[in-house]
Amino acid sequence: MPEGIPTPAQLLNGEISFFSIDTDVIQSAGYSFEAGALNQLHRQLPSSMELQLTDIVANEIIKHLMDPVLKSIQTFESSLNNLKRRAELPLDQISDLFRAMTPTESASAHFRKRLEDYASKCRGGVLPTEGDGILTELFNRYFNSSPPFELNAAKKTEFPDATSLLVLEKFATNNETTGIVISKDNGWEAFAAQSEYLYCVKSLDELTALFTATGALAAQVHEAINKALEDEKSPLRSKLSNALEDHLHNASWSIGEIYSNVNARVEGEVSDIHLSDHDLLVEKTSIWNDEEDPTRWLIEVTASVQVNASISVVTYLWDSIDKEEVELESDNLDSQTEIEVSAFLTCSNVEADSAPTDWDIEVEIAPGDYEIDVGEVQAFPWD
Repeated sequence: MPEGIPTPAQLLNGEISFFSIDTDVIQSAGYSFEAGALNQLHRQLPSSMELQLTDIVANEIIKHLMDPVLKSIQTFESSLNNLKRRAELPLDQISDLFRAMTPTESASAHFRKRLEDYASKCRGGVLPTEGDGILTELFNRYFNSSPPFELNAAKKTEFPDATSLLVLEKFATNNETTGIVISKDNGWEAFAAQSEYLYCVKSLDELTALFTATGALAAQVHEAINKALEDEKSPLRSKLSNALEDHLHNASWSIGEIYSNVNARVEGEVSDIHLSDHDLLVEKTSIWNDEEDPTRWLIEVTASVQVNASISVVTYLWDSIDKEEVELESDNLDSQTEIEVSAFLTCSNVEADSAPTDWDIEVEIAPGDYEIDVGEVQAFPWD
C-alpha cells in the first residue's frame, strides 16, 4: 500500500481516481443504494473519483439479496401445493402463471440492474473477472499463503476476495492510477499493504472523512446547523424530528433477548413504536461542499434517539397430559430503547452569514433494522 493515507493533493488532482467497496461494507449499510450513506457517496467524493465494483462482489451481493426471495418462492410453492391437495382445487393455472413470471430470474436481473445503476451514478461500473495473468497470480498467492490467503484450513474461502483484489490491482496498473478499497476484512488490508496501487480503509466513514469540507465558511455552516438542531423550537429541529418519526415507523423491528420467569416458551412482536426524544451528537457532524455548486452543502448529523416500544408477548406452557403447548393470554409490554440514527441534510442556497431558516433543506435517512432486547417477562402478569 502506498505509505500513509492519501494527501488532499492526491485526492483532488486525480492521482487517486477510483474506489471499490467490499461486500461486508455494503451489507452493513443495509444494501440501501437509494438512501443513506451509499446514496450520498457520489456527492461526498470529487468527480474525479469513480466507483469500480468487481463482478465478484456484485454476484455476492445479488446472492445475499436473493436468499429471502428464494425462501419466499419456496414457501409460496409449498403453500400452493398444500392448498391444492387439501382443498382439492384445480390450481394448476396459478402454478403455471407463477412459473411464467420467472420470479427467480426476474428478481436476480432486478438486483443486478440496481447495482449497475448505482455504480453508474457513482461515475463507474462493474469490472469483469478477466485479465492476463490473474489466474496464475491467484494460484501463486494461494499456494504461498500470500495475502489475502491466510495460514488456516479455510483459506479456500478467500478465493473470491483474492480475485476481486487482483482485478482491482489490474485495473489500476492498466490505467496508471491508484485506488482506495473499503473493507472490514483483514485479508483486503493485508493485500493493500503489499500493493503499490491500492489504499485500504475499513468503513465508508473513513473514506468520506478524507473529503470533508474545511475553512471558515465550512466552520460557519457547521456551527449554524448544530445550533439550529439544538434549538427545540427551530423549524429544522421539527423537520428532523418528523423525519426520525417516519424512519422509526418504517423501520424493521425485531425482538432479541426475551425469556419467561417460568419454564415456558415466549414470543414477542413489536406492535407500536414512538419517538420519545432525541439528542444531537455534535461531535459526529460532518459536512461536504458541492463541487459544482458552492451554495449547496451536504451535512451528515447523528442523533441519539430514545424510543418507546409497545410489545405484544405470548407465553406458551407445555401441557404434559395432552402433550401439547398451551397458549396463555397475550400481554402488552412497554419497553424503552436507545438507537443512533444518521441523517443527511441537503442544504441549498447557503450563503456566508446566512441562517438555516434561509436555506432549502431536505432530510434523508436510510431504512433501518433494529432489535429490542426485552429480557424477562412474567408468565402470569395478572397475579
